[in-house]
Amino acid sequence: MRLSGCFLRRIKLRDRNRGNALVELALALPVLALMFWGVLGLMERGRTANLAAWAAFACASQASQTPDPGRGLAQGAAAARAILGRRLVDVTVQHDGGWGGRVVCIVLARPTLWIPSLPGLGRDVRVRQETYVERWKSDWRELSP
Repeated sequence: MRLSGCFLRRIKLRDRNRGNALVELALALPVLALMFWGVLGLMERGRTANLAAWAAFACASQASQTPDPGRGLAQGAAAARAILGRRLVDVTVQHDGGWGGRVVCIVLARPTLWIPSLPGLGRDVRVRQETYVERWKSDWRELSP
């Protein structure tokens, strides 16, 4: 059986281009992996920032329901810990005490996904929430239907 020249030329071209795809994949894979990890890190940082804002709001609203600073501190810190869980780094509650006093909650949270090649995404998220101790917040009652 005799092979035509056209067929032999096609085989030679295939052999010459055989490793190109593998080399291109080896060059592009680290860039794609870095982009993937970056997107995951941004998503986790955004989720942590959202939870930290929610925790700071819950902390301030719970701490502002009592004029007693000690009880307000405990309620606020417990509310923030309940929302953030292991993401929580620190909760600071400033309670002036008395009706009309100012309540400030500062929540520090850390994203759970840490990427060594992108250290800026692993920074702590700091959220500050401020409110006042008002009588109507502690005097609410559920109305019967």
